[in-house]
Amino acid sequence: MGVREIQRPHPGPSLLPLLERLPHGALYTQLELQRRKRLYPWPAVIGLDEHYFRRGRGGFRQFVSMVVDFRNRRLMELVEGRSVGEMEAQLAHIPGRENVRFVVTDLCDPFKTFARGFFPNAQVVADKFHVLRLLIPHINRRRKLVTGDRRSAAIRRLLLRSRFALDHVGRWAVDRWLELHPDLRALYEAKETMHSIYRIRGRDRAAAALTAFTDRLATAFLPELQTFRRTLLRWRNEILAYFGTGLTNGRTEGFNNKAKLVKKRAYGYRSFPNYRLRLLNACA
Repeated sequence: MGVREIQRPHPGPSLLPLLERLPHGALYTQLELQRRKRLYPWPAVIGLDEHYFRRGRGGFRQFVSMVVDFRNRRLMELVEGRSVGEMEAQLAHIPGRENVRFVVTDLCDPFKTFARGFFPNAQVVADKFHVLRLLIPHINRRRKLVTGDRRSAAIRRLLLRSRFALDHVGRWAVDRWLELHPDLRALYEAKETMHSIYRIRGRDRAAAALTAFTDRLATAFLPELQTFRRTLLRWRNEILAYFGTGLTNGRTEGFNNKAKLVKKRAYGYRSFPNYRLRLLNACA
């Protein structure tokens, strides 16, 4: 008599597809129960970001704010709106706000104000990639005046890339093209200076380089560069915080991409509570 083979149970489907078979009311009840099982105090590092939700009455664009837990790599909470008052009211139920040490965000003034007032021990860190993109819209606008709105233009790709990543031929092509456009050259050089500052190691050295850069911008003739200088001065401490932490908002941007997929799958949402439960469970 042969040895009987032990049959192992086949792993069942994931929780979310099972819940989707429930009636509409029961589905969101179960999603809320699952959300409550995952509640815990504030972690040490969080990320804040926003994304478009839907068109409201009168055609106004409504946004939602994401709170991402960096250590556990999950979406912690979703807030309707992006003002300081809305965030404070909808996040007050989470205990342990004194645990937060770093808040990583893009250059959004309400997020900075909220983080400073809501988390007593937190340092705000400006996201590196949003700082480096500050001049990109201005470079594109002035480039379109020359080449037109052609996204396939080779010079467009070269202008937007870091010069450090270009080969010798690419640098030569950019320099030769910019010789004919001095205003665009000034914007390009400012962008590249900011890239070079982010390659510096050490907060003190980066602070000295940033000070020298903003001093040079004080005499810039382009209004775009004056606006850029004011932004750098207003966010100086938060920009320099990156050089001591190395934190970026890349993980939060990843959850923003997942949010787009959740909305696309449902062809959009009209109810924020339903959207919140769907996204929190999809990114748990």
